[in-house]
Amino acid sequence: MEKFFHIIDRTSGLVGKGASFLVVILVIAIGYDITLRYFFNIPCFWSYDMTIMLYGSYAILGTAYCHYRNGHVRMDLLYGRLSRRGRAIMDIICYIFLFFPLFTVLIWKCGNYAFWSLINGERSSASAWRPVLGPFNMVIVLGLILFFLQGLVDFLRNIIFVVKGGKHES
Repeated sequence: MEKFFHIIDRTSGLVGKGASFLVVILVIAIGYDITLRYFFNIPCFWSYDMTIMLYGSYAILGTAYCHYRNGHVRMDLLYGRLSRRGRAIMDIICYIFLFFPLFTVLIWKCGNYAFWSLINGERSSASAWRPVLGPFNMVIVLGLILFFLQGLVDFLRNIIFVVKGGKHES
């Protein structure tokens, strides 16, 4: 079980840190567009779609890493007053009734849409560039799957903590 946990944690870390480099490309693309548009009066036809796809990829691929590092916002009004065991039980309940149903539907629906998008060659209509959206939609599904798996690992760690006691990181 610990090997599975380690693989998912490591994958979330690598993908999240790798996705952080998309910000560099995003800044360069925006800087290039601004330079051409305002200094040379030459607008880029691809910059709008490119910034949406880069930022979307950065955000969705970083969610599993953020979850792994306990970076998501929690409602501490009640949660912060609970014992470590109480927080673990609260997490288990929230995973069962909120997280897993939501992400199951998201992965299913987004996966179907991404597959359809790839098969049909869907293109963006937001700019003259009209890039193919299938690969971007697949990145969204990948990010959702990684987030789901990281949530599963955290869920199982909480169950182990509640049953056996011991180390708990939430």
